[in-house]
Parts: sequence; C-alpha cells; structure tokens
Amino acid sequence: MAKQGSDGGWRAELVGDLEGDVLEIGVGTGENLRFYRGATRLFAVEPDAGRADEARQAARSAAIPVTIEVASAERLPYEDQRFDHVVSSMVFCSVDQPGDALREIERVLRPNGVLHMMEHVLPGNPLLAVLFRAITPVWRRLAWNCHLDRPTVETLREHGWEVEVHKRWLVFVRISARQGR
Repeated sequence: MAKQGSDGGWRAELVGDLEGDVLEIGVGTGENLRFYRGATRLFAVEPDAGRADEARQAARSAAIPVTIEVASAERLPYEDQRFDHVVSSMVFCSVDQPGDALREIERVLRPNGVLHMMEHVLPGNPLLAVLFRAITPVWRRLAWNCHLDRPTVETLREHGWEVEVHKRWLVFVRISARQGR
C-alpha cells in the first residue's frame, strides 16, 4: 500500500485515473478531491452536513467540476445507471446498512460500471479478529460509527459482486468490484 505523502499515495491510486461520471460516497471533508484528474464530473455524498460544507470548500480547488450533496450511501439521490464509477474510501466501515448501500450503488452504476474501494477490513488473523470485534462497540461511538470488524470483501461477494483485490496491507485493502449477477 502506498503511503500517503505529499503526492497522496493511495488516494491518487484510487481516484486519479478514473474517467467519466464518478460518484464518491462518504466524501467526508474532501480529502480525495484534489486527486481526481481524469473524471468528467464528480458527484459526492456525505451524510454529515458540517463535513459536507468542508468538502464543498475543498472542491473549490479541484481540477474537475464537483457537486456535493448531503445524503447517505443507503439512499442515493441519483437516477438509475447514472455513473461510470463509484468510489468508497474508508467509508463502508461506518455505513449503517452495507447491503442497502451496495444495492443503491448497483442501482446508480451504469452497466459495466466499477466500484472502487479503499477500506479497512476485519483482520484475517483470528486473534486480531477477536480483538477488533471486542473493541468495535466502543470504537464506533468514538469514530463516526466506524466498525473495525466489517468483512467488506465477503459482504460484496455475498451480494453478487465480483471482487478484484489490488493491494492488501495489514487490515487495509484496495479493491475494484463489478456486479456479477
């Protein structure tokens, strides 16, 4: 996994080469916005209004047009088959209903569209997995509903997504996924 330095490391890898219309879910304060270079237009959602306002400030210096709305991943305010790509970076750990969010992403992706994710996931080491499950109830109250024990790759596969793992580093994974149904 590339370190996040002045060049953005993993953020640039995740979004820098995307083309067409892109949706980023859980844009937060807009950390990824400066790394989009090839997209035609970027739409983004953030459930927290204050963070969405911060992302709008960051969007002013983006290289591409950006529109940010207050909305959750489980209820996207876009028409069917609107986007070529959907991006999620460190978001699925805090989504209330991952299955609902995946159905919404599937709905707004065009045929052959791709979901790009950089997420932390439940550790493969059984002892660490037990620890992460034990810590999660307290951690999620402190860290924007972040669940340290989400098996995101497995959840994608259970919902019919074909997953390609590009990189793994400790509990972090960068993947792309296409709906396989």
